[in-house]
Amino acid sequence: MLVRFTVLSLDSDSGYNAGILVAAHKLRDEGNLTVEEHRQLRLCLKWFNDELEIPTILKEPEHRRAISWFKSEAKEPIAKMWELKKVLIEHGIHVEVLHTIDPGVVVYEDKWQVIAKPQKRLRSQ
Repeated sequence: MLVRFTVLSLDSDSGYNAGILVAAHKLRDEGNLTVEEHRQLRLCLKWFNDELEIPTILKEPEHRRAISWFKSEAKEPIAKMWELKKVLIEHGIHVEVLHTIDPGVVVYEDKWQVIAKPQKRLRSQ
């Protein structure tokens, strides 16, 4: 099982809901935060910057639609995502937690994450 944390805004590349890391950066930089909330966001985002691999494959144009999912065994990163979710919700940002066993065509995988291009959506006729 894979898990993804998203907000309601759309990612322009994938066409799917954006992940919460982008929303957390924006809230950290532009939000009306308490000192403690700012510290918590800063520490969580630093942890992700230090610990989570950002594969270079995502810079390739043919993979711009790819989205990231955490593996269920990625306990530490998922716990950090729950921390971010709590702060975002407290500031009125809706966060959804999605689960799947079929993320699409996998273009990258490591010990914590799977990055995949979702299957194309069917158009109604």
